Amino acid sequence: DMVGWARVSAEKILGVKLEVTGRENLPKPSRGHMYISNHQSYVDILVLMVALDTVAFLSKSLVRLFPVLGRSAWCGGTVFIERGRSDDRERALQETLKMCHQSTAVVVFPEGTRGDEGKIREKIHPRAIQEAWRHGLRVIPVSVAGTGIVFPKSMDRVRPGQPASVQIGRVVNPADYDSADDFTEACWSKVKELHLAAKIRCEELRQREGLS
Repeated sequence: DMVGWARVSAEKILGVKLEVTGRENLPKPSRGHMYISNHQSYVDILVLMVALDTVAFLSKSLVRLFPVLGRSAWCGGTVFIERGRSDDRERALQETLKMCHQSTAVVVFPEGTRGDEGKIREKIHPRAIQEAWRHGLRVIPVSVAGTGIVFPKSMDRVRPGQPASVQIGRVVNPADYDSADDFTEACWSKVKELHLAAKIRCEELRQREGLS
């Protein structure tokens, strides 16, 4: 059970105090959907596995080299992409769309790389969301906060025992939008709203526990 392994790794080994809001918005069945999330730490993969009950991600190939995590992601159907290769990017996108349609929703990080803790990028790589609109795939917006404190982008330290918040939003239906651009803007705007809520919740949890 790779989700169970992710829970042990995040909560027992790293001591992440994970709070998930919006589980009622998880699609059942998960086919016909795509998850869209911000990205600030490699710990995101662990907490999103737990929060979304999935191991399917669109991820750069470097993750495949990580001990245990890379193997688990590969076994769970994660689509790996070789950065800098446009042909491989296209292959990975088409494979992702196929998975979303036929088997399970895939988690996509449109920022393309990890951002700084507490910040979310305005400029994203919109192609996956645009193609979701063209293929009639519903999008579940998701946001995570707190993981950048546990394991920051610099990867120079680990701070166990920190809170993290995952906020799961309501489905965004492509049928409600006239263009791929409008759909993309709506999806990412929702992620930004959720991220603000996740940040506020993390700060509340940190204050409650007296964490600096």
